[in-house]
Amino acid sequence: MDVLSVIAEIIKDLLIFVVVMFALLIALIVIVSKMPDDNPLKRVLTALSYRIGATAAAGLLAIPIEPIPGLDVLYDIGVPVALIIYWISFFKNASRTTTDPSLRQAQQQLRRDGR
Repeated sequence: MDVLSVIAEIIKDLLIFVVVMFALLIALIVIVSKMPDDNPLKRVLTALSYRIGATAAAGLLAIPIEPIPGLDVLYDIGVPVALIIYWISFFKNASRTTTDPSLRQAQQQLRRDGR
């Protein structure tokens, strides 16, 4: 096989993968949007989509900022720190969100009643 045909096959496979992942993302968005607002999975996925959007926006903002001297250094230091803090807060809040508060109250009530 020719090297160019191998590269063309790889690019073709990558494009198919991207299209399939995009279709799955759209399906997931539709499914999550139909869930009730108090569903913990919906809250976690909503927070996750905000984090992914913020990370993508930070990457897109880096392109026009890089040629500006001084500002690019501040951006290269500040944005990763801010994104790390933002993502850490996601994992802290996700662990709290997955536990249903009504279940915790029922468990505490059971402990107090001794049942």
